Amino acid sequence: MAFILKGYRPRIARRMNPSYSENRWFTAATYAKTNNGYFVAWHDDLNRVALLTPDHLEGEECKWFESWNKDNTIETFFEYVESGDYEDEKNMVFNLFIQNPETGEWE
Repeated sequence: MAFILKGYRPRIARRMNPSYSENRWFTAATYAKTNNGYFVAWHDDLNRVALLTPDHLEGEECKWFESWNKDNTIETFFEYVESGDYEDEKNMVFNLFIQNPETGEWE
């Protein structure tokens, strides 16, 4: 299970938000580090969860999960990240086919 960090974490916040300007969301967030090296930030309402991967590139914004399932808890999110499910899904490629309205063919 993840280790909950006490208080505001400005270094983690700067890595999550490179255009850092004392963003109120980050200053009021709770932070944790998962067993597999991810940093997570969230608020009690779980409307948004920020995820910083161990291989995060400097200058890139963190990954955001909007409206994390209200039936779940932050512990469920930790399990999702620590189980490897996030790693499996982040590299998925979606093949979209669009039906041509003139020919009826799928492209």
